[in-house]
Amino acid sequence: MVWNVTGRSQNYITNSGFEGPDGISVIPPDWLSGCGVMNTPDTQPGWWNIENKPPEGKTFIDLLFKEDGTTESVYQQLAVPLDSGACFLMEIQLAQACQDSLSGLDPYGLNHPGDLQIRGSESYGCGNGQILAVFEQVEHCGWKKYYTVFQAQGTINFIYLEFSKGISTFKNGSILIDQFVLDNLHPLPAEFLNPFMGDVAQLHASVAGTGYTWMINDSLINIDSAQITLEITQNSTIDLVYFSSDGCRITERFVIRVQPQIPNIFTPLDNDHVNDVFYIRGLVENAKLLVYNRWGNVMFEQAPYLNNWSPSDLTPGVYFYRLDLLESDRFFEGFVTIL
Repeated sequence: MVWNVTGRSQNYITNSGFEGPDGISVIPPDWLSGCGVMNTPDTQPGWWNIENKPPEGKTFIDLLFKEDGTTESVYQQLAVPLDSGACFLMEIQLAQACQDSLSGLDPYGLNHPGDLQIRGSESYGCGNGQILAVFEQVEHCGWKKYYTVFQAQGTINFIYLEFSKGISTFKNGSILIDQFVLDNLHPLPAEFLNPFMGDVAQLHASVAGTGYTWMINDSLINIDSAQITLEITQNSTIDLVYFSSDGCRITERFVIRVQPQIPNIFTPLDNDHVNDVFYIRGLVENAKLLVYNRWGNVMFEQAPYLNNWSPSDLTPGVYFYRLDLLESDRFFEGFVTIL
């Protein structure tokens, strides 16, 4: 098994989830129709056969481009300006509008990728301002979270989301957008992984950058790369520090907690001396084990559990357990058959 990882406080965006009444040419509150020919964004789902479920709330927005020259965009004026010279974190949920594959219908052939460009400017105006992010040729039908970091080159009062053909070879295309967060730059939210012992974890920097420094449990890894691959043998905390292209310092943390593999059957009573012990693979931290019978009576208790329970005096049948992992504050409950 391989686990893939990619790597918030104040949000400067109002109505970041694009919540509002759905409909064709209906734009959510706090957002305005931007520049472009026949610029009529739609609030989804439910129109043009868009059936994606929003990752949060009830609605999201849909932008498109068409061969008749239609391009769509939305913008808003920020309630609080972004200060010149400051660094900011942006995260956004995107998906290609795959309505044809979802419904088997093809009203405009819009299920093709394009480029989403996000700009910021001090005053309103079409096509001006700083390019803050470009997400090229988004072509996954399911939602995916994207991150980027930028340094404001001047005061930013307006934010624009503009969708266009880009390098696409298709004449028509569309994109779905939800959960748009714009925040002061701070450590990115920690990623928590629960792989099994022996799994391989691939850890990736969440945004493009340079000068990568990785630390595992406070020990430096001598590798300058946007990603590392680890075989899981213990609980670990991995810290990553690097810099964006315009000099913003980015910090991320990955927390790995080994998932114990708890057996659902073992056979200490059959006298064949095989599978006699309630052995939990991946038990890499101190744990407390309690085992109950069906009436709630405690049949076994040990802390720390030493992976050595092999009862010879119990009746064959189903028993219930609770395993408390004392260092990571996790617990697991289930049943085990004893034969």
